[in-house]
Amino acid sequence: MSQSMSSVGDLLPGASGLFEEAVAAGMSDVLPVPIEDVVEAAQTPVAFLPWLAVHYGVRLWFPDWPEALKRFVVEEAPAVSFTIGTRTAVPVLLDYVDATLIDAKAYPQRFVFGSAVIGRTSVRHPPFMARYLVYVETSTPRMGFVYGRAVLGRHAGRAPSREKFKRARAALRAAKAPETEYRVSFQTKRQITVADGVPLDGTYALGQFISRTRL
Repeated sequence: MSQSMSSVGDLLPGASGLFEEAVAAGMSDVLPVPIEDVVEAAQTPVAFLPWLAVHYGVRLWFPDWPEALKRFVVEEAPAVSFTIGTRTAVPVLLDYVDATLIDAKAYPQRFVFGSAVIGRTSVRHPPFMARYLVYVETSTPRMGFVYGRAVLGRHAGRAPSREKFKRARAALRAAKAPETEYRVSFQTKRQITVADGVPLDGTYALGQFISRTRL
């Protein structure tokens, strides 16, 4: 009970006995736990954050997140929950895992002659399916083996970590509705083609890779 509130005993009638007075005294004790602070994402103790995340319906959570991110995710959970199942939720949840949505295609994506664009509009796009192009920053392990650049016997066969890709997929699963499915591509680079119409002044080389901006 808050210090500003009256004692429960003050509300008892005059004919109250010892039992009623004892119960009222127990209910009037000032709790040592600051309840108002515990349910606030910005003020709750760090150990309470996972339980508070469950309380507010957080759909994406990793224990090794920084404390500031955990508090932010919990604070934003009520607003994010209203967007689950829509495209609006996708970039928000991807941002939690340091991934970026570049392009998306979702049903309906019918190919209509006269309005559809060959090469861009999907043909026979299945219903309740979303396709995403997602950028995830990766790095090569120190002294890792890279085909075409590494030297046999000098570079270890360490494979790059796929943790960032796993977390990006977890974010996409958390953002979708149960009745839908998704496909994702992390291939955000492609080779230059003649159709790109790049200038022939030496700025670009044959076979050079450029960023993909669409699926």
